[in-house]
Amino acid sequence: MASAAHSNAGRLHPAIGPRLYGSLVALLAIAGLVGWFLLYPLDRWLAAALLATYAALVVFRPASCLLILPMLWPLVDLAPWSGHIYLNESDALVLATLFGLGLREGLAPPPVTLTGRAPAKLNLAALGVFGLLAVSVAVSGARGLSPLPALDAAALVGYGSTLNALRVGKGFVLAFALIPFIHLAIRRDGEIALGRIVTGFTFGFATCAVAALWERMSFPGLTNFASDYRSTALFWEMHVGGAALDAWLCLSFPFCLLYLRMARSTPARVAALVVIALGSYALFTTFSRIVYAAVFASAAVMGLMALLRPGGVRSASGGRGSLVVLALLAGGALAACLLSFQSGGYRGMGAFAGLVVLAYLGGGSLHGARAGQLIIGGLAGLALAGPSLLAAWWIPKGPYLIYGLSAGVALWLLVNGLRRQTPPAPALVTALLVWTALNAVLVCVHWGEGARVPEALLAAGMVLAVLVTQSASPRPLWVPQLHRLHVVGGVLVVGGMVISTLGSYYMGSRLAATGDDLHSRTTHFAHGLGMVRGADAVLFGLGLGRYPDSYFWKVPDPGVPGFLALQGGAGERYMRIGGERHATGSGEVLRLTQRIASDAAMPFHFRVRARADKDVRLYLRPCRKHLLYAEDCVTAAVDLKGGSGWQDLELKQWTGGEGFARPGWPPRPASLSIHVDGRGQVDVDDVQAFDGQLRPLLRNGDFERGVDYWFFSSDRDHLPWHAKNIFVHSYVEQGLFGLATLVLALLAAAAHLLRAPTRLHPLAPVLLASLAGITTVGLVDSLLDMPRITLMIMLVLWLSLSLRQPSQ
Repeated sequence: MASAAHSNAGRLHPAIGPRLYGSLVALLAIAGLVGWFLLYPLDRWLAAALLATYAALVVFRPASCLLILPMLWPLVDLAPWSGHIYLNESDALVLATLFGLGLREGLAPPPVTLTGRAPAKLNLAALGVFGLLAVSVAVSGARGLSPLPALDAAALVGYGSTLNALRVGKGFVLAFALIPFIHLAIRRDGEIALGRIVTGFTFGFATCAVAALWERMSFPGLTNFASDYRSTALFWEMHVGGAALDAWLCLSFPFCLLYLRMARSTPARVAALVVIALGSYALFTTFSRIVYAAVFASAAVMGLMALLRPGGVRSASGGRGSLVVLALLAGGALAACLLSFQSGGYRGMGAFAGLVVLAYLGGGSLHGARAGQLIIGGLAGLALAGPSLLAAWWIPKGPYLIYGLSAGVALWLLVNGLRRQTPPAPALVTALLVWTALNAVLVCVHWGEGARVPEALLAAGMVLAVLVTQSASPRPLWVPQLHRLHVVGGVLVVGGMVISTLGSYYMGSRLAATGDDLHSRTTHFAHGLGMVRGADAVLFGLGLGRYPDSYFWKVPDPGVPGFLALQGGAGERYMRIGGERHATGSGEVLRLTQRIASDAAMPFHFRVRARADKDVRLYLRPCRKHLLYAEDCVTAAVDLKGGSGWQDLELKQWTGGEGFARPGWPPRPASLSIHVDGRGQVDVDDVQAFDGQLRPLLRNGDFERGVDYWFFSSDRDHLPWHAKNIFVHSYVEQGLFGLATLVLALLAAAAHLLRAPTRLHPLAPVLLASLAGITTVGLVDSLLDMPRITLMIMLVLWLSLSLRQPSQ
């Protein structure tokens, strides 16, 4: 062991390559940070203090970045507040990470703690694939940057500038810079480093879920599944649509399952279950059909990988056939929950979920029971239904009280029997379960006021049928264990979320519209593919970041919602807002926005200089709004006469709804939006807004600081901004070369993870499931045009290509 560690130390520490690479990266990173600070519009001192603290932590504890970076990744960007879409806080976080890691590597490389073979290897496949990716990014990046625009504030407005190639390309470049350090960390610390990565992604899943939870609590409501509100969490990239939230959730979710498996203490297991529960809520309240498909794909991959392991997956009785039967029975139990939801709402589904838990706990007592015992217990349970009916009739909330009584008695009896390893008599268990099942039916009947009774009875019959199957099986299909109860609970929680979201009115309408959406997507794909013309474009693409601008100019009569352009030089800047070229639906306009104080109060007072090229209407609207969906808006509008030159306007009027409501709890953010109604264009300058207390609400209203504090959104019309398919996007921007490289990378990673002995590594199923989930989401979204997502995809891809099963 000592000799192995010495060998590793000798191989890693004196090597001049890592030292030179670390020193070079540290210098480039600190230069990048200086440039970022010079442009950063928010509190620079606070940002500097936080980044300096983090960089110092990375210098002294390099492994901390494996936890902190993915944990903060869904939260760190503040583009809706800063207005900057080209340089973000996530860039600064990565640069600080690179600086800390590079400085430590260049001055005092971390010691090797690994004894034995490392679980990662620098192999030819990984080098070849990433070499091709780097070539594709370099070539398409150069094409996207040509011609290089004037480097002024106007080039940082929107996605039409050729500088968008740098924005898209930075996700690849920063990932390529990070990968050598992560690879060295795994080579030095082995499974400990991989465990930190798993924990980091789990925490990142959790922070994203908490952000989505806050958003839903603030706007549509925690249990409001009928609204067409779709969460964005803190992924500002979704201001023009996209699937950043979907991608992150599907990328990180499999890591949570491994974290749960790795947990050794009760607090760790409880924490993992809480994270999975919150994340499952975030997953299902995306109301994204492709997210549901991606979760299913990830689960299927992990199940397949489990079956490929020596011995496969076995049930408590030891057979795969029994496992299939048990899976079918679990599906029957969830189907019963679905029926109960239809007949009794959330309360009915909760009652039947409790019944399923009791059925799991009572399965050990019922296995091998004689038919006579089951019949006696069933009749006793039916007899107990008499008092239940009386309680339901005479006592307020009687069904809930009698259900709580029967379920509580059954739970106490079964748990006590498992703890003492003295299972109660089968007849008694049968009586209590039948009684509880009938009480659950009464809960559904009470909630539904007598409607859909057959569905509730069928649900009860399905759960009891599971117990009959367990009792009649030659070998037990499951053996109840208290320490495994969290698995049953987790399945029920996830199943309940699936049932409640799929059963909602909004999700039902989305599922019904799948055919129409598929047709519109294929038409959109054809538009995107049609933009690639010429042999060089077919081979190498239009260039990184060129999709939005090419769509604007090349697609005939597109539904482009408008445009923004910063005009004029220093001292005379103004913003040009273009109206929609061709509206495809109601309210699909481009909005120039700025965050305002959440406690702002009516009435609002506006001043603005404006001019128009033709007669149009200009709107100013303060709203409660996070990113895409506005509430409680008040509207000020003015009709501009075309060709009349600059006009100084003062507005003090509002309309709409109940007005600008209070922030509420959790506090709802607020924004002021400016947009044009019509096909003309309006120049605006010197924009001022005051609330009822005469407090100024806007900053940089004269646009002399460029886009500082000004953001924009296209709330409904998203197709002009994205190819809506990761493979179509790669072809349009990187050509056949980039498309082939991406496909090769995914196939090579999958083949490597499926090959023995790599597939025996505990992380292999997680990585393959993560790639399967992200690829599934990529079927309906571009993904690689969002640098935060690109970087993490590249890291997971590298881990997938370099992972290996260490020797035992």
